[in-house]
Amino acid sequence: MQQIPWKTIAQGIQCLREMAVAEMVFSDDINTKNADLVSYTSVMWRKLRRLGPLEYASALAVLKREDMEETVLDMAKKLRAYANAVHGPTHARIAAVETRLQKLEDKIDETHTKLRKEIRENLLQISAVQIRGSGTQRRRSLARERGYTPRAELWFLLQDCGENMKQMGWKSTAALAQRVHELK
Repeated sequence: MQQIPWKTIAQGIQCLREMAVAEMVFSDDINTKNADLVSYTSVMWRKLRRLGPLEYASALAVLKREDMEETVLDMAKKLRAYANAVHGPTHARIAAVETRLQKLEDKIDETHTKLRKEIRENLLQISAVQIRGSGTQRRRSLARERGYTPRAELWFLLQDCGENMKQMGWKSTAALAQRVHELK
């Protein structure tokens, strides 16, 4: 019978039961039909230890005692207890990390909601400022309709015409407009 190496305790217990079934089939001394009630022999122990991962080798060496008559079921229980003792704290740590992660996600969601609310409020304030600002633009466009030219435009027109802007800098907007009118 070909034995496959095992990596987990569940696979090790399955391997142990398969060895017990082989024992039942090939041995005339065994009267039971239940693989769990077959005696756990030193041959089974050596095979189980050889096929298993190194991390379980020392545990298997300690779990088997030569002076005790044990069944496959007894050994399976010991293997499960060992796995729980070794991997139980790991699962507890994982659960603690998951709980902490959930708390952090909740906090992030809460902060995200607060930021969204602040952004909405800021956008409303910006919109209110833009609405108020549009009145200023309307006044400027009305001023242009009446023939008023902004000081900056007058300045650039005079500069393009070759005027000495050092002399024009202190003059009023009306004086600049009059000079542009004269040059045209």
